[in-house]
This record gives sequence, C-alpha cells and structure tokens, in this order.
Amino acid sequence: MSKNRRAINEIKSNNARLFPIYKMFSWDLLFFYSVEFLYYTLTKKVTASEVLIINGVYLLSRIVMQIPAVTITDYLGRRNSIITGNILLIFYVFALVFIPGAAGIIIADIIFSLGYDIKVIAESSLLYDSVATRGGEGLYSKIDAKGGSWYYILDGIASLSAGYLFVINNYLPLVVCLGFIIISTILSFKFKEVYKIDRKNREKVNLKEYTKDLFKSSGIILKSNRIRAFLLFGIVFYGIIDITKIYSSDLLVTIGIPEEQFSMIFASLILIGGVSISLKKTIEKKFKNNTLAFLSLIYTGASITIGFIASMFTGNGIIPIILLMLASRKVCTSIWYILEAKYLKNFTTAEARNKVTFIYEFIGGITRCIFSILGGLLLGVFPVQNTYLMVGLFFFGITVLTLDYMKPRFGLRPKEYSKQDIDFSDI
Repeated sequence: MSKNRRAINEIKSNNARLFPIYKMFSWDLLFFYSVEFLYYTLTKKVTASEVLIINGVYLLSRIVMQIPAVTITDYLGRRNSIITGNILLIFYVFALVFIPGAAGIIIADIIFSLGYDIKVIAESSLLYDSVATRGGEGLYSKIDAKGGSWYYILDGIASLSAGYLFVINNYLPLVVCLGFIIISTILSFKFKEVYKIDRKNREKVNLKEYTKDLFKSSGIILKSNRIRAFLLFGIVFYGIIDITKIYSSDLLVTIGIPEEQFSMIFASLILIGGVSISLKKTIEKKFKNNTLAFLSLIYTGASITIGFIASMFTGNGIIPIILLMLASRKVCTSIWYILEAKYLKNFTTAEARNKVTFIYEFIGGITRCIFSILGGLLLGVFPVQNTYLMVGLFFFGITVLTLDYMKPRFGLRPKEYSKQDIDFSDI
C-alpha cells in the first residue's frame, strides 16, 4: 500500500471513529427542542398559529441559504464547513436570547438556516467520503445510526432536564444548549479532510458561475426517476411531520399538560426514538422495498387517530392513547432520519453528493414552507383537534398516491435502473 493511500485510510478511520461521538452532541439542539414551543409561546409571546407561520419563514430561509451553503461547503471543504456551521449555531443562540419577540425568532432562524444547511451538507458528505470503500454503503448507515442512537439517549436526558430548568428560568435551557454547541464545535476541529480541494481552482469559481453550474447539474439530477420519486416522498412525509409537530405541542397544552410533564413526555418520546433506531435493520429486512411505505403509513395513521380521539372525546382518558400514537410516530421518524441520507446518496459520486443534497433540500424546502404556512393559517381558523384530523386525512391520501408513484421508480435493484436514474458522473 502506497504512503499516500495509507494516509487517506488513516484519515477515513479517524473520521469514522469520531463521527458517532460528534453526532451525539451535534445532530440537533440539545436541551431546547422539548421546551421550544413553550419558549416561543410563553417567553417570546407568540401564538401557536404564528409559530407555524414563523416555521414557514424558517423553511424559506433554509431554501434561500442552500446556494451559499453549497458554495461555502465546496469552497471550504467538509471539515472547515462543519466548523463554520457550528460557529453560526452559537450566534443563533445569542440572537434567540437577546433579540425580543417574533423578530428575534426570525433573525435567529436565518442565522440557524445558513449554519445548519452547511452542517447538513458537510457532515453527511464527510462521513460518506470516509466510508466509501468496499462495503462502505452499509458502514455509512451503521456509523450514522450509532451516532443517532447515542444522540437520542442524551437528548432524552436533556429534554427531561430542560422542563425543570425552564420552570426555574425560561432561559436556562438555552444556556445549557449553548454549552453543547460549543462542545460540538470543539469536536469538529478534530475531523480531517479526506479529499483535498485545489485552492487555485476554488478561487476561480465565483458565486454566479457556481450557481449557474449548480442549476445545470440539478437539471441532470432531476432527470432521474429515482431521485424524483424520493424527492416527492420526502416532500409529503416532511409536510405532515412539520405541521403535526407543532400541532402536537399545542394539543398537549390545550388538554392541560403542565410544563414539567410536557418536558417529561418529550423526553420519553426522544428515548423511544433512540431505542427504536436499533429496529432499523429488522424493519428494512422485514419490509425491504416497502420500508418507506410502512413508516409513512404508520405515521399518517397515528396522526389521524390523534385527531379523531381529540376531536370526539375529552378528559384524561384520551391522554394514554394520544401518547401511544405519538410514540409510534417517533419510532417512524427516528428510523426515517437515519435512512434518508443513505437512500438519497446511494449511487452518487463524491462530486455529485453536494448537488444532489442541494436539489433535495431546495425543492423540498419550498413545499415544506408552503405546507407549514397553510398549517398555521388553518390552525388560526379551527381548533387544534379538528385541524389535526383534517391534516392527517389529507396527508394519508397523498401518501398513498405518492407510494403508488414510487413503485416502478424507487427501491429497485441496480440493474433495473436506467443509466439516467443513477449515473451522475457527468456532473
């Protein structure tokens, strides 16, 4: 083995060992999400329907930040981009704490959008670069799932603690959250770049030229029936996830769940999510090409059940059923988040991965933004119980249509795809 090849293998091994630990601390905001709804409504004084509309603005900012995020990632490289993304998340927390009202949330979300977009692109690409050897595709999923499992366990503990911290002082969960982002930033410095980028070539590329190339590449990518089918599924599945996430928080508040129990419920769901990742392999083996169908139909079915029960009945007796449905949905989303990156990046080259991620996030973000704003407007007109049921029924219908569209286009054997579906070597 050549000296250069040995050095690259050592870099890959370093990244693969570090990634699960890094993901445990950095996959998402620890100590904040379990009290996010309470923080917005009680501390920032915005309504539940406004939270969904603000979420739509956030999703729009995620779209706008896609091009600079891809440009920055390709210019800086995977490692430096991960560092940059984490530093931007530090500024996000400061904006969320010190800028008052809805404006503070929106400004913070814009900062978060750029940082998180950079992280999403760079992290998955760095891991894929680090395991892209014989059997690497399976190793990617294994390492990613390990980090996800550890994150859910830590997040379960963090979410439980956040509720009690919130009762003491509304800002305490964000202070602790900031500490974990700083830990993530420190860990990100320990990654190493697998494929060096020629700085001379990078300096020749300006934003205008890169944007033109990006959209040209996107046209090639969207000719793939496989990518189009997966993109459509992501749009629909994330649509119901985004809306019902806010609806669930509002529903729990509406039925009288106190702040401490609110946090305990979310902590329990997060722990269930962490444990359920271990079921990923079993579910994939059991359902094979129908794995995504299984996850999405369980999720939408549970959402319909929550809406129906909450609309038709009142009292504490409905709480166990609602919690059971929320738990079943958490299992589905936990496994989906692990499978998503793997399915998206299958058959891609190192040069194409950022661009494939861009088109998936860009188009998906536009539609998720629309769904979120419409969900907020709907919540402003009808009680949360009724909107939950209506949204559940709507998404169940379009999920069935989407799965039917996917059948001849996604989940096939490599030989069953056309060259156009899986070959992005010209990008």
